Amino acid sequence: MLKYGVFATLLLGGLVLLSACGKSEEVYGSGVDPDLPVVTVQEANFQPELLDTQVTMEGFIQSQCATSGCWFVLRDYSGQIFVDLSRHDFTLPEMGTRDVIASGKLITFNNNLMLEAHGVVVK
Repeated sequence: MLKYGVFATLLLGGLVLLSACGKSEEVYGSGVDPDLPVVTVQEANFQPELLDTQVTMEGFIQSQCATSGCWFVLRDYSGQIFVDLSRHDFTLPEMGTRDVIASGKLITFNNNLMLEAHGVVVK
């Protein structure tokens, strides 16, 4: 009987640790839309049909607005893109280089491609 009690305690402790690990993601704005296509920076730049469409992009925060957190530069293995958060009225706290997933609309502003994000998940 004691053997099962120890096993149950270890199992419960493991589940608590696993659930604590899962809480490391932080969601901002409306979060990431799982139904949107995931594209790389290179695909966004070289597939004009993606302009003005909703997409999801993954990478890490290369740099970030230091004053209000209203934008960041997302870098993946193929390049970097400016991600604007201000148009959907949310910000990110200063967090340095972290993995990030962002969903939003690919647009151009001053002849530069950017992602107008409506949601972000920081890992």
